[in-house]
Amino acid sequence: MMELEYIDDNRQYRQYENYKKDIVTKIAYLIGVKDSIIKTNRFEQNIISSLEENDNAKIIRALSILRSEFIRNFKEISSRNMNLEPLETLTDLISVDLIKYLRNKGIEIVHVNANLTSHIAYVNQIILEKIDLIKDVIPSWIKWEYVKSIFLMPGCYAGFNGSNISNTKQNQKITLAINRTRIKLATYSSFYPYRTYLNWPENKIKPYYGNILLNDEKFLKILYASFDETFYAKEYVIDATSEDKNSIYDFVEKSINIAILVDCENVDPYRFASVFKNLNEENLEKIKKVILYDDVNTSNAWDYINEYIKLPIEHKEIQRVLNNKSLVDIVMTSGACKEYYQENTESLILASSDSDFYGLISSLAGARFYVLNESDKTSDLILDKLDEANINYCFMDSFAQGEVQDFKNNVLLRNLQSKLNDFNQTKSFVTLNPKELVDIIFQECHIQGSPYQLEAEKKVFYDKYIKKGFKISIVGEGDEQRFMMKLASVK
Repeated sequence: MMELEYIDDNRQYRQYENYKKDIVTKIAYLIGVKDSIIKTNRFEQNIISSLEENDNAKIIRALSILRSEFIRNFKEISSRNMNLEPLETLTDLISVDLIKYLRNKGIEIVHVNANLTSHIAYVNQIILEKIDLIKDVIPSWIKWEYVKSIFLMPGCYAGFNGSNISNTKQNQKITLAINRTRIKLATYSSFYPYRTYLNWPENKIKPYYGNILLNDEKFLKILYASFDETFYAKEYVIDATSEDKNSIYDFVEKSINIAILVDCENVDPYRFASVFKNLNEENLEKIKKVILYDDVNTSNAWDYINEYIKLPIEHKEIQRVLNNKSLVDIVMTSGACKEYYQENTESLILASSDSDFYGLISSLAGARFYVLNESDKTSDLILDKLDEANINYCFMDSFAQGEVQDFKNNVLLRNLQSKLNDFNQTKSFVTLNPKELVDIIFQECHIQGSPYQLEAEKKVFYDKYIKKGFKISIVGEGDEQRFMMKLASVK
């Protein structure tokens, strides 16, 4: 089995302040962590609010809470139940209001003449049947099957119409499985987050792991390791530090009006978008516009970014005079001068890792500058020059990438659809090899990342849009007859 490094929680909140908590917030809510805990600054309250508006999420949470209560209080509930005290009268042991809530949703977990083991089996059966309804709550860059597994109690299901319970042998197996779960929860109670049940492989239950819901990176690292796999996508779960964010906020606050100039040729659109998805909108109100200086050979993601970033965007597509010579840097320099001298924009945020723009910075001595660059594209020499000139900067790739997955998916799907449209017009398709098709789309959309994560994202995209192939139909009649291609299905 894979060995996990010791994870120390002693300095947890300061040490991990820039680690995302989006996923653990969702998990904590869904597995039924108490309101008194999840409704604190340990978790993301905006996410909690959105989940409380999701009926499927609320149902899974209710079922999970009741299951944990049944397991934790098994002996006492069983004893009082045997003394003819109905479940719905045990308000000191069970969240009875959740039983009523589920009943109002058409879900009955209390059955006449059923013991507590049977009630747990019924709850497990309903969770098994409904858990895929919350699949979309978890981002596509995370393996859903891994997340799904923590909600399921192996071997403890009622079966169709309670068939497993009515079958003596099956009932005995269920009873043994539930008893094992009770022992695990009691023995390793410090491991289970806030004494809330979730299914974790027995060989991974070790007290020294501390709070597994500390942050997304820690949770996913342990989750993937339980399947003998390494979680690589740290860039999705670790955000820019408060120092970096505050440097942007401070620049904006001290400015009168601001324009952001983007060198689309030298900036990753998804990294750029991630900056603004991880910053507070109210802190950016002085930014009057974002100007995209775009070359013909850049990612077509820039065509759709205005749907994703809530700032006024001007998209300047710059044609080439010579095929091998981009004019982006010249036009962008001219645009910066125009903003400063004609539009009275005294503060400029430059998004570029190109060293050529230091000349622009040094030429507009009266302007205030802030630079957004990328750590893997920016030379140390440029960073030294910015430091010497007391110009603040931060790296776009330090902002968590998980926030822009919807944007990526949208761009990828639109690119695929454009290829289908091309076929419908020209009768020519880019390739008949599905893997090659996915590779082409990812390349054209300029999707970056570690090899492992790219392969994972490609698989998700393939499974969702390409796995079942395309539908080809004939439209028109006679000489007007032609083939039309569209997606076969979308999960």
